[in-house]
Amino acid sequence: MADRKSTLTPEFKSNDPYAYLPGVEGYELPQEWVDTMPVPELHSTRILAGYDEAGYARAGAFMSPIFLDPAYGMLTLAEREFIGVIVSSINACPTCLLIHGHKLGEEIGDHGRARRIAINYRTVELTVEERAIADYCVKLTEQPGRMEAADVQALRDAGLSDAKIYYVIELIGVFNLTNRMTSGYGMRPDDGFLASLAPSA
Repeated sequence: MADRKSTLTPEFKSNDPYAYLPGVEGYELPQEWVDTMPVPELHSTRILAGYDEAGYARAGAFMSPIFLDPAYGMLTLAEREFIGVIVSSINACPTCLLIHGHKLGEEIGDHGRARRIAINYRTVELTVEERAIADYCVKLTEQPGRMEAADVQALRDAGLSDAKIYYVIELIGVFNLTNRMTSGYGMRPDDGFLASLAPSA
């Protein structure tokens, strides 16, 4: 077997694909998508949307307000990113964890704390309500068949209204959907976004 040089050096340049599927030959994203894409996955989207552009658009129309519209529901943008980071961490979805971990850092003004939440939220100071939401994220993601009324009651006991619980559950479900689609398709963030996360020289 031929000796292979290490990939763990500055000289090595990776060429990892943006998706496991090759895409549709000749397909181009609509320009308005390119101009307004809210997440740093433009290259993956370009590959995958060609298989069903209308379906991709419908999914985006459904999920974008849940993730991004400050006026939607009862969760702050920081709470949404917090839930996304917890769920993505459990699912070991590197793309979602990179993106939403960075967004959580922006929302709370502390990227170090956001990274610690992503690694293990149990080691980070949280409010009673935040800890209850995180614990609920874990159970619904890992053991959906074991959910029971007591799990919702635990959220109430932590101070959440039934209306807010509705949006917590919705968001956990949507993040589990996107984690699985992202991991299954092999989507990854654009290289430009990843470079922007690197410490400046």
